Amino acid sequence: MVELESLSGLPLRLDEAGQLEFGPELVIDETRVRRLDELTPVALDQAACRGNQEIAYYMYNGIYHQNDAATLANAPIRYELTLIPPAQIGPEFIKTFGHLHNSHPSSGLSYAEVCEVLAGTAHFLLHTLDSTGPDAAAVFWLEAKAGQKVIIPPGFDHLTINPGPEPLLFADVISLEVYGIYDRFRAARGAAYLELGENGAARFRPNPHYRSVAPLQQLSLKDYPGLHLTRDEPLYTAFVQGQGHHWPFLTDPGCFWSTFPDLKREYSR
Repeated sequence: MVELESLSGLPLRLDEAGQLEFGPELVIDETRVRRLDELTPVALDQAACRGNQEIAYYMYNGIYHQNDAATLANAPIRYELTLIPPAQIGPEFIKTFGHLHNSHPSSGLSYAEVCEVLAGTAHFLLHTLDSTGPDAAAVFWLEAKAGQKVIIPPGFDHLTINPGPEPLLFADVISLEVYGIYDRFRAARGAAYLELGENGAARFRPNPHYRSVAPLQQLSLKDYPGLHLTRDEPLYTAFVQGQGHHWPFLTDPGCFWSTFPDLKREYSR
């Protein structure tokens, strides 16, 4: 049993089977699953997915402690959890389908997102995508472990991979206006790079269905104390205390790059 309350700020734990247990005080607006069969369009080994009804990962959306209901009643953002059990899809490590967020009506930029790993190890893969090629002119990845925060900028298709032998649980906070656009990855047959587990070692391999991909660049993670995005403060705690006002870049992506000039340099290199 893995207790997660001190790390997450919520009464959560992973049981011995790797399933998520919620305290009775929690409210969950929506629970969804994605099955392996649904990952067929983005898998290298499609036969490993086709017709397979095993659950690939779980999604819990709109989570809050019932004591925080009044505080969060008018918050423009929501808190979510995703649980990815350890597995492989043929040679690939298990992954989410991948998507791009929709665009803000004023700026035309896609919405940003903040994630926090609560258990296991996560590999976040982000890249630009011209799905007509398909081509990826810029590709980045980040590794995050328990407590670490990952910021997904506007303009990047992205997905999350569980490369480890343990369940991966991560949280995210996004605008209530966000929805995922999945057709781009569906048309491209997945992301620009695939993470394979071969002979006990993990490695990224360019997706053979892409016409061209940029070299894969690993980025490091940083804390932002002024934004309450640090390894020492649970994302949920900051979410409740700020009611969304800590992070205006989540509801207005037009201010994202001015909020994170260091990330602008990183993602422009």
